[in-house]
Amino acid sequence: MTALPSPPGPLPVVTAARGPGTLPRTAVRLARGQYLLPTVPPPVWHQQYEVSLARILAVHRTHPSLSAFTHSSAALLHGALVRDHEPDVHVTQPCAARRSTLPLPRVVYGAPLVWGRQGAPPPRGHRLQRGASCHLRRHRRRLPDDEVTAVAGLSVTTVPRTIADCLLDLPPRDAVVSADSLLRGAVLPDRFAPGPERARTAEVLAQVGEQLRRAGPRQHVRRARALLPLLSPWAESPGESELRYLLLRAGLPEPAAQVGVRVGGSLYFPDLAWPDLRLGVEFDGRGKYAEPGAYYREKRRGDEIEEAGWRLTRVSFEDLQDVQALVGRILRKVPPGRPFPVRPRQVIA
Repeated sequence: MTALPSPPGPLPVVTAARGPGTLPRTAVRLARGQYLLPTVPPPVWHQQYEVSLARILAVHRTHPSLSAFTHSSAALLHGALVRDHEPDVHVTQPCAARRSTLPLPRVVYGAPLVWGRQGAPPPRGHRLQRGASCHLRRHRRRLPDDEVTAVAGLSVTTVPRTIADCLLDLPPRDAVVSADSLLRGAVLPDRFAPGPERARTAEVLAQVGEQLRRAGPRQHVRRARALLPLLSPWAESPGESELRYLLLRAGLPEPAAQVGVRVGGSLYFPDLAWPDLRLGVEFDGRGKYAEPGAYYREKRRGDEIEEAGWRLTRVSFEDLQDVQALVGRILRKVPPGRPFPVRPRQVIA
């Protein structure tokens, strides 16, 4: 089973400038008077994670009036995965801000350390990547005490509240990725011993449902309520969550996730499956074949499942750009004469 992320232990080192020449030349400006002292080498996604956590710390120090971190910021602090590698920083505060959205300084990735475009430029020979345009987003809201907890000394919305905020305010792909991961972290399912997670999942979803009920007739609440029962603690990567969302939006019957398929003496777990049709979908993330021998093992695994009578469709991130073509590939593998109704779910779009 894929290891779950955990709430960050040692956070990035963020320090204040105490005068000219007091910071090393590698310091990266993140907010007014706040600088990251980077320590993380490439790959880029690892550096982006360092910067995202550091931005949260910088905002915490420069905005003492905030009540709690919310949305994708809370998800990161809870140890959940996010679809956007450089998410905006979301906070809530009890009073209205003069500007609800503030830009945050951009950074550059790919060098031995993150570069903030100040100080000495990185050495040549590295493929640099300019960071995304990120913002501080301030939401005016008073949170009850039971909707706020503490993570690494920071005030953060609870897991149910964070899931509700993501479903209500983030684009649906982003919302499902974070909500699935938060649910997984709260439930801790074991695919080798399924069953106990059901009660825990129902409990968390009921708490989120109550949050959505309290939201009243606000924007996107109907979509959020429709997405809620479709969340799954079994998604092991952002790509799996995004794939499942797109297939559901396109109208395919709801698939089961991580269902065990016994072939001889081995037990395999397709990412998504319709077991009664022996139809499965495997998501191949960009790092899936990085380990030596991984491609051979995955091919052998797929061959054994198909020899047992299953039909597999392999999906990459590139396939997610053309959902219609992807759905067509899956439909062509449905056994002839077997019902497989396709009814698009516009409400979750």
